[in-house]
Amino acid sequence: MEPNGLAGLAYLVAAALLAWAAVAAWRHDAHNPAFAAASMLIFAGGSWSAIADAAALATNETVAAIAMPAVFPGVGVVASAFVCLGLCLTRPQWVPGRWLVVALLVEPVLMMLAGLTNPWHLLVYRGPGAAQLVGSAGWTYGPLYWADTWYCLLAMAVAIGIITRTWWSVSSVGRAARLALIFAATVGVAPCAVYRLGGFGKILDPIPLTIAVLATVMTIWVHRQDAFAFSPIARALIVDQIGDVVAVISPDGKVLDLNLAAVTLVRAMNPDAPDRLVGAPARELFGDELTIPDGRETELVVELPGSRVEVQVRASVLVDRRDRTLGTVYVARDVTEANAVSRRLAAAHSQLVQQVETIEKLRVNLVELASRDPLTGLHNRRHLVECFASMIATAQDAAEPLTAVLFDVDRFKAINDDYGHLAGDAVLVELAQRIRENAPPDALVARWGGEEYFVALPCADAATGFAFADDLRYRCEQEPVVVAGRMIHCTLSGGVSTYPASGTTMDELFHSADEAMYAAKNAGRNLVRLHGA
Repeated sequence: MEPNGLAGLAYLVAAALLAWAAVAAWRHDAHNPAFAAASMLIFAGGSWSAIADAAALATNETVAAIAMPAVFPGVGVVASAFVCLGLCLTRPQWVPGRWLVVALLVEPVLMMLAGLTNPWHLLVYRGPGAAQLVGSAGWTYGPLYWADTWYCLLAMAVAIGIITRTWWSVSSVGRAARLALIFAATVGVAPCAVYRLGGFGKILDPIPLTIAVLATVMTIWVHRQDAFAFSPIARALIVDQIGDVVAVISPDGKVLDLNLAAVTLVRAMNPDAPDRLVGAPARELFGDELTIPDGRETELVVELPGSRVEVQVRASVLVDRRDRTLGTVYVARDVTEANAVSRRLAAAHSQLVQQVETIEKLRVNLVELASRDPLTGLHNRRHLVECFASMIATAQDAAEPLTAVLFDVDRFKAINDDYGHLAGDAVLVELAQRIRENAPPDALVARWGGEEYFVALPCADAATGFAFADDLRYRCEQEPVVVAGRMIHCTLSGGVSTYPASGTTMDELFHSADEAMYAAKNAGRNLVRLHGA
């Protein structure tokens, strides 16, 4: 095959490769239209130029002459789209404005029109036969050729500069991808510049081939590994619109991205923060608080000038398809008001609990007061009946003895007549205190009524009950009650009944103890009698 045939085949292969790359770029980055469109136009423009270069090698003079100017629009599209690609990498989810699109399309459209009308004005190509579209091998370059050459070289230089600038503010994985793209673009532009400036003479146009190399690099680094797709989907529509603070920190501790809420918080925390926050060390902007384990939540207090903010922070590590760490996303939510409401509710709940406890204490006190004799402080007869029934039931279940003792103050009417009713009340109170002091801790002591007292002794047999009653009787005999400086001698008569010998029900035991007590009174008072003895 002749050299022109081999070159034409190479151009067609490059055109096919670039066309496939254009379709793949659009399909892969459909979630980021600006990035996808820029990638697709770079590859489509290269494919166009490759087809035009292949046609320029045709043996038909007219076809070759028409194809030569057709190369320029494709190259112009590549340069313009590469500038947009650089802007997409600088600002995630960037969308070009209408006037920028028009401005970038001016050069490709003008060059297409100039190429179609070149035989009339000869501003692109000139020389013998240029007006007649013959002898293209001997044509020279017109002013529009040089203007287009310098425009494309300047646009590529600007694009490479923009991408180089982003290299400083991304993670290590992003840097590697951008470095590969910068290297491929630079290596591709260099031979194209030399060729356009006439340094290689009339050798084959290397532009489509270098664009094919660039397409291969972009396909590997951009679309296969997602190295540039670090920003979340629809960032401008979602992340910047939410009120939560969102910050992305690289593995080496630099800020990769901040939403508007995060920028506002940083400016409030650190008024002296640099104008450009992306790329700055995260520790300088946020302090040492950003040390939260992956997937964990914590609450922090942020001190601001004149105020303090409570925030709930959650950290999530981002990894690519090869499990390489791209960075950490921190999402912080202002919970100051929510916490204040929670604290108010907790305080109200605590107060309510205290009120309920106070009410319960009052209720218990009321119940206790209702079960007490107001004069002596002993349990009253109502409480006695309720508790004594349960004590009998317990004795029955455990097959244990139970003793009941009934006391009566001897000649109490005489005490009231001789010393007055107030002195009589004082005597009742003092005797109640002595019974309480002598009774075991588990005994039930109550005022039966008038000058009578009742004591129930659980687990006590007849001998134990009798000994308790007689000891108390003896103490009262030996220790007179002193009231207002006067000594009042008083004695007790007692009756003792036992379960089950004296009875198995409450009424039976009450009645047996009462009989024994009256037997003691009939025997001369100041005595204790055991029922059935």
